[in-house]
Amino acid sequence: MDYNSESRKEYDEGLSLDMALMYLKKLVDKWWLIVLSSIICALVGFIVARATYVEEYSSKIMFIASNKTQAVTVAGRSSADLSASISLAESFKYVFTTTQLSKAVADSCGYKVTPDDIKRFVSVDSVESTAIVNLTVTTTDPKVSYAIANAYIDNYSTAIETAFPNTSLLVIDPPLVAEKPNENRSKLVYTAMGFVIGIVLSCLFIIVAVMFKDTIKNTEDVTNKLGMKLLGVIGRVGKRSKKDVPRQGILVTDKRSGFSFIESYKLIRTKIEHVASRNDYKVIIVSSTVENEGKTTSATNIALSLAQNGKSVLLIDADLRKPSVAKTLGFAATDDEGIYGIISGSKTLKESIKYSEKYQLFVLVSNKAYENSSEILSSAQMEEIIEEARKEFDFVIIDTAPCGLLADASILAAYSDTIVLVVKQDFASARRIKRAVENFENSGTEIIGCIFNDAESGLSSSFLKGKRGAYGYGYGKGYRKGYGYGYGYGYGYGSSRSKKRAKKD
Repeated sequence: MDYNSESRKEYDEGLSLDMALMYLKKLVDKWWLIVLSSIICALVGFIVARATYVEEYSSKIMFIASNKTQAVTVAGRSSADLSASISLAESFKYVFTTTQLSKAVADSCGYKVTPDDIKRFVSVDSVESTAIVNLTVTTTDPKVSYAIANAYIDNYSTAIETAFPNTSLLVIDPPLVAEKPNENRSKLVYTAMGFVIGIVLSCLFIIVAVMFKDTIKNTEDVTNKLGMKLLGVIGRVGKRSKKDVPRQGILVTDKRSGFSFIESYKLIRTKIEHVASRNDYKVIIVSSTVENEGKTTSATNIALSLAQNGKSVLLIDADLRKPSVAKTLGFAATDDEGIYGIISGSKTLKESIKYSEKYQLFVLVSNKAYENSSEILSSAQMEEIIEEARKEFDFVIIDTAPCGLLADASILAAYSDTIVLVVKQDFASARRIKRAVENFENSGTEIIGCIFNDAESGLSSSFLKGKRGAYGYGYGKGYRKGYGYGYGYGYGYGSSRSKKRAKKD
């Protein structure tokens, strides 16, 4: 399975992109947390702004700068004079906050303020591309603001003449006493800041939580954290519109599942056939650590892929508490009792197994749930069922309950040849998966490998591209062994001719 440098580089780039997509998906999945956090932080910002708000009043003076010693009209200035005046306006701004002028204003304003207070109360700005300078005095008392502004009018000329001889700064709009407080922008500013901070903090929290969450995030984690072989990567299948959603699950027999999805299971099938032929494996358990990792979908598609390759395959639904194989295949198995029917003695193995002409697949399924699943599966009849099936089929694929939740999978492992473990990307913790693997190891049954499920789409494509040379996709001549039991055809698939043939058999 050697990679050349170019393939490895492409694979690593795909891995990095998929990690980024995974984090993005987590952010999208947790949108409600981001929205809630931003709203809470925005509310906090609003409350802080309201609690800390103090009414302020401003008095404003408007000046016009000139490079002449006497006042002239703007219309009478030359272009050079106007340019020089604009430049002076920028320079005059700094004169108003000098210590000397601030002290003079503090001493003459009639209120007990310091030069530092004056500097803090005053803001100066020039209007762009003009010779106009605005000085604004803002305090909590409108009279104080007005008095300081008037003190500037009384004292600024000396400071200007000292700093810039042969220039002038004329008052064109004198100050007034503020009749109402300044507009309160702090509520809007603090609320907006809180909203942004809430988004940033919640996103950081989600990303950090994902980073430190001990889950299987990529294919390298399968090897490094679990020490398991990777059978294949199944990419996330995009959601379909409601009109396109079939009654059954996502299957390799449905072209709408996508090329990558179908080819991934063909690759898994090839690897299973390769290992099975070397070790004479027939009975394969498919399980996962916890619920909703895609074990039933994987078990069903492995069985279908093997059947497509000409093998006689029996798919057994041994997840007795939550059977779902029939639903995944689109079967109406309401009257079938599956494994329980055989063990209870109400039906024989021959009567319980059905054959689907559509899928060319034998199934032992039920839609009925049983709480005492461990007792049923640990019975002597269960081992007899598997041993009899082993003799009649090329492969027996068993879908079990999650091995990290129930003992059912470990019980069945004792009757089986090997195990396929399904691991969903960034779902179950690595520690929990390891504990589940240990339970299987105690049974003495080998885990053939891991299916990395529901991965970001690019990762499965990268895996297929990187591994394609390792195993071929060849369809050997294969065969479907005749099944002498003559089980009745079920679930309404296939032509009327096939139904008659099934009855005749």
